[in-house]
Amino acid sequence: MPELPEVETIKRGLEKGVVGKTISDFDCDWKKMINKTFNEYRKILRGLKIIAVRRRAKMLIIDLSKDWHFLIHLKMTGQLVYAGKIKCVVGGHPIEQGYDCLPNKFTHSTISFTDKSHLYFNDIRKFGWIRLFTTAQLDKQFEDMKLGVEPLSPEFTVKYLKNLILKRPNNQIKKFLMDSSIVVGVGNIYSDEVCFYARVKPTRKVKDLTDREISLIYKGIRSILTASIKAQGTTFRDFRNADGEAGGYSKKLKVYGKYGEKCQCGGKIEKIKIGGRTSSYCPKCQR
Repeated sequence: MPELPEVETIKRGLEKGVVGKTISDFDCDWKKMINKTFNEYRKILRGLKIIAVRRRAKMLIIDLSKDWHFLIHLKMTGQLVYAGKIKCVVGGHPIEQGYDCLPNKFTHSTISFTDKSHLYFNDIRKFGWIRLFTTAQLDKQFEDMKLGVEPLSPEFTVKYLKNLILKRPNNQIKKFLMDSSIVVGVGNIYSDEVCFYARVKPTRKVKDLTDREISLIYKGIRSILTASIKAQGTTFRDFRNADGEAGGYSKKLKVYGKYGEKCQCGGKIEKIKIGGRTSSYCPKCQR
């Protein structure tokens, strides 16, 4: 599943292609992908203009005119493809030939624009969704999700982190970092990398962290996510950025997915199961 840097990369690519476009039609062949009837979508969307593309946590928000918004989650195998007259912008899971002969067997939703361009939602496993909300409904949706702060926002501070640690002292560090009610967008990849950056073993309890370690975790979250966004995300098996290319941050990974390999310290990177997820760490570097 794409994490925050990958979704941010897709957002930045898509907004260059779709902002300002007027919707002429909508099509969907998978009712579980949408939250209203197909006819309701079509009736509401025709004639609406795309105002902006945003991101919240690992979800994309497409702001429309007349107080409507798309909320999109790619889940494990979702892919967005914007096909214009000249360029084709792709973001998400790399589906072989997914942007050839569009729409194709993986295309389950299509937004058509008045200039004959299209935004296709392809999904192999059909877990992704494209939901339609008014502003009030969208606010309520986020409220119900109980999402934490954005890690690159001014609200995310060392003090904020310490306060949450006091409330959940027995959480393992990795599970704490991946809890979207604390901070959003830090998934399996970046939680491993942050723990390595702070030199802490991911299974330790947060109550045992020193002030210095908490500061390093905070700094690691911000610096690693910022660097990954700059590199247009991480490719580890399945992510492609908004131009259909592999994300470049994979070359900078220190431990994630590297179990069995040598750490930069000369020790051996090991793997461990935490909350059902395979994690990588260096026993020599991380205590």
